[in-house]
Amino acid sequence: MMPNLRHLRVLVAEDEFYVANDIALWLERAGATIIGPTPTVQETLKSLARTEDVQVAVLDINLNGELIFPVADELARRSVPLIFFSGYDDLSIPSRFHSATRLSKCVRSSGLVSAVFEQHLLSLSGLAPLTAAIPDQVVTDLLPDLRYRARLLMAGAPLEAADRLVERTLERAIAVSATRCRSQSLDAWLYALMAAIHGESPYGPN
Repeated sequence: MMPNLRHLRVLVAEDEFYVANDIALWLERAGATIIGPTPTVQETLKSLARTEDVQVAVLDINLNGELIFPVADELARRSVPLIFFSGYDDLSIPSRFHSATRLSKCVRSSGLVSAVFEQHLLSLSGLAPLTAAIPDQVVTDLLPDLRYRARLLMAGAPLEAADRLVERTLERAIAVSATRCRSQSLDAWLYALMAAIHGESPYGPN
């Protein structure tokens, strides 16, 4: 089952019409709101100038002969996670974008949707509490313990059901991240969300 991208605003920059249409369709089917697609660097920059709330960006590296990196620089300045979606396997990406995900245009829809979800999930690690008494935590580091707690909650159920509970917890976390008390540790917040979701449907999603 593909992740739910509801509430996510995804910028798409792609100059090939049919590829751009496919990307937008895949992400919209998963629930995302698309900004674009835009076919040139200048149009993408203009779109960014009118849009503050971009949460993930899917960028072709070469837009009509011009490299996308000025757009990527602006997005990096805003701390927006980047996905380079390109057919140029041998094209060098500047080292300043070392943390960006890179996908081939041969990837299936599920691969792109999962990459968008994972990149936004990683950005949740920026939800560090404001109090210095609580250490920063990264969501991906918490996944093993989340899976363990899900299996305890769903003892006797198939492992797939417990993994689905983790997925639903992370989807809920993205949707309600603005409501988190910043003095609450990330793990405690996620565990509380998981318990609430399990209480709503203790035998798994209907």
